[in-house]
Amino acid sequence: MRDWRQYTVETLKDLDLWAKKSRGQNFLIRYRVVNLMIDAADISPSDHILEIGGGLGILTDALVDTGAKITVIEKEPKLAEFLRDKYKDLEGVEIINDDALLADWPKGARLIANLPYSISSPVLEKVMHEDIKDAMVMLQREVALRCLAKPGSSDYSRISTLCRIHSSVKRIMDLSPESFFPKPKVNSTVISIWKKEPTIENDHEELELLIRNLFSLRRRIVRSVVRGFLKRKDVDENAWEKCPYNQTRIFDLSIKQIDEILTHLKSMDAFPLA
Repeated sequence: MRDWRQYTVETLKDLDLWAKKSRGQNFLIRYRVVNLMIDAADISPSDHILEIGGGLGILTDALVDTGAKITVIEKEPKLAEFLRDKYKDLEGVEIINDDALLADWPKGARLIANLPYSISSPVLEKVMHEDIKDAMVMLQREVALRCLAKPGSSDYSRISTLCRIHSSVKRIMDLSPESFFPKPKVNSTVISIWKKEPTIENDHEELELLIRNLFSLRRRIVRSVVRGFLKRKDVDENAWEKCPYNQTRIFDLSIKQIDEILTHLKSMDAFPLA
């Protein structure tokens, strides 16, 4: 079996490349991890897989073996060219040299990727709003914990609520820094994300806007935050005095409760807050 660490070091040298800290590039070098991800994803030949950050192809190789159609978005031009040459004889593999945050994603695809640390949060946001069936992504541990967090926990944040509105999230495995080259200073976690239709009363874009406002002050109580936003506007003070859960701290609120707050604010003609 190929020594992926040695292969990564030598190939990057041949390409006159190095892992860029600014892009959060850490190349996966443990093929056992790849096999575990592929097994957990249960990929069918009829699937269309989107990979972001193909790197040198350790994950792409395993995806190709499933027989599925593969689209890889790789921002680094030399790596994109390397991958194009590597898979040039395979009709079912497309390599796109582009920024994954700006590129069009294939509709109905399944995302499987070792995400560059620098774009993991915005990619997750795009997953929630794109026509993506599901995702299995490798992230820095702290971001994964936010995706998994429940109301009231120290990790519960805006990204937690976004995941809860649009998906169900499950922890698959944890990885040490030794699984990558160069070794990052943080641990990593693989999570699976299964998309679902939001079960809320209001429009999800309105709800996400309210969440963005509320979670800018996540440790304060609802009344204080709502009043702080509305006190300079011509709004009835009942907008905050009679707001549901107005003595609850923001990070303790469930999606259902935030949705109820939004309904109240709209009834008082007090939304958007800012």
